[in-house]
Amino acid sequence: MLCDTWYFKPDTDRDLAMKLAEADLEYCLARTTTAQMAVQGETVVGVVLGRIDAAETRKGVNRHHRASMKILASLLFNKQGRAALQKLKKNEEANRNMLAEAKKEGHAYDAEVVLLLVSPSVRGQGVGKHLFDWLLGQFKANGVTRYFLYTDTGCDYQFYDRAGLTRRKVLDMEPHTVQEDAEVQQEASDLDEHLHAFLYDNEVAPANEGVNPLGRD
Repeated sequence: MLCDTWYFKPDTDRDLAMKLAEADLEYCLARTTTAQMAVQGETVVGVVLGRIDAAETRKGVNRHHRASMKILASLLFNKQGRAALQKLKKNEEANRNMLAEAKKEGHAYDAEVVLLLVSPSVRGQGVGKHLFDWLLGQFKANGVTRYFLYTDTGCDYQFYDRAGLTRRKVLDMEPHTVQEDAEVQQEASDLDEHLHAFLYDNEVAPANEGVNPLGRD
């Protein structure tokens, strides 16, 4: 599902796309402390992965880090693989820079939405919202105060706008002219003209917020 949703394109080798997806998943699992799946029949149609800092018991590099690095190392032996590695490196640097800037501005986080993925076959049926709300429930139960996530214009990033998150950082991932940059700043819709990376964040409401002590609606 991860491969077909994000990595496999008409001009991409299927084996390469699968390796990129496998490496991405392992890297996500390396940061994950809680997870949930949505299943339809016997098919997984959605997944959410989250990291709660206080729940992380692994130290340093774990087995998922090593698995990801092993897969990525195998891409060094062909031109298309090396190009894909450069793109991944650029994306990772963009994410790290956005997070560093947010922290420099005084924003602190104790959790991350690592991955939210829904099969195209069930989009629009509330699966993504159900999984996202489940993860927020886990954050509340574990005393998380503020969380963040990375996404980009290649994804349904407006889902997070609708969910009430703050688009904390925006980073253009493609070169363009000064005029185009001015247009992007003027119209949010122009974001889709070029690949942009985002860092969203939000506070977590207290676990008892909105709960009627009498147990009534």
